[in-house]
Amino acid sequence: MDGRECQTAVHCSLNEVGKPCFFLGESCFSVYEEMASQLRQLGWREVRSKSRIGTCDLILGDRFTIPYHLLRCEPLLPDSHFGGRRWVNYFRGSHRLTLKASMARLLREADSTSQHWMPRTFVLGGEQEKRKDDRFLFLKEAEAHPAEVWIIKPSSGSKGQGILLVQSLNEIEQFIDALDPRGRSLFVAQRYVDRPLLYCGRKFDIRVWALLTCPYTVYAFSQGSCRRDDISDRLVHVTNHCLQEGSEHFGRYEGGNELWFEQLSAYLIEVYKTDVLGSCIWPQIANIIVRTLLAVREELKVFPDEPYRCFQMFGYDLIVEEGMIVRLLEINGSPGVAVRYLKTVVREILALVNGGDSPRQWDVELVGFVKLWCDGDTEPQAAE
Repeated sequence: MDGRECQTAVHCSLNEVGKPCFFLGESCFSVYEEMASQLRQLGWREVRSKSRIGTCDLILGDRFTIPYHLLRCEPLLPDSHFGGRRWVNYFRGSHRLTLKASMARLLREADSTSQHWMPRTFVLGGEQEKRKDDRFLFLKEAEAHPAEVWIIKPSSGSKGQGILLVQSLNEIEQFIDALDPRGRSLFVAQRYVDRPLLYCGRKFDIRVWALLTCPYTVYAFSQGSCRRDDISDRLVHVTNHCLQEGSEHFGRYEGGNELWFEQLSAYLIEVYKTDVLGSCIWPQIANIIVRTLLAVREELKVFPDEPYRCFQMFGYDLIVEEGMIVRLLEINGSPGVAVRYLKTVVREILALVNGGDSPRQWDVELVGFVKLWCDGDTEPQAAE
């Protein structure tokens, strides 16, 4: 197994009636809870004991505790549900994309085009003796552009927590001075997009759900959610759904402060008299998803002789600037999915894991995954 020796312990799915079984971890994550529900309906047997994880055909594990080393040494029988292999719901090393500081450094080094589709981003904090951060570059940039607003976020934060908005050089210096030079906490400072495309006068961002499978294949769900904002306090600068739920204005205009691609498409056609979403915005979204997942391809590689295959959902948060330029804000490795699409997303993931296929062409009326890239496709070239 890729030159690694281990004592092989062959297992089969331990089920009296010969049906496949799956392991469900302890994390409360709607996608995998729904997947477990659908598997039960299909007659799969559920395993909750970690000591029996090696007997399972499908592992819906907790992100940072999946025992890949154990799975490598415990293949299933050739006549098991997936022909001797099991599927695991996370790629080892995917944190390179989903931790904000790691993503910023990775894309800066791996893809020269990222400067065109990611707001200017600086990494701050961490142990300075091991690796210097970007504080001096950030201070230089802030001094050269005093009108810019910056959003500072914890590298591992989620749900809009720990966000700080700064503009003055004094505020930035105070934040940097407060960082522990021997601490491990990392932050990113990202240029605030102050001239976004508006929907009926309101700022919005876009969440798109991507799927990565083995062999290396990139999909995106054809429908996305757009989170709108019309709040006058600090929340006007962010459209994070979880953060806005705490506002008294949440849902004033529509249920959940969300709109959907069909609504966005219709609005843009009405305003611009052309299919802006399909001809301009979606191609940029697809390009960003493919480029980011190819940038981390070597870290996520699963060798052909491994006794397991991986799949993983990613949530891409994006914003469109005036001029129809799509910018990547961040990538979530355990994204929630809108309730209206949850069952479909899960059903389609299970179909793809079972060998199904999906269309290549996006359409606003399609509700399903679109294949964006697979082994054998031409890799996107850097812009001139």
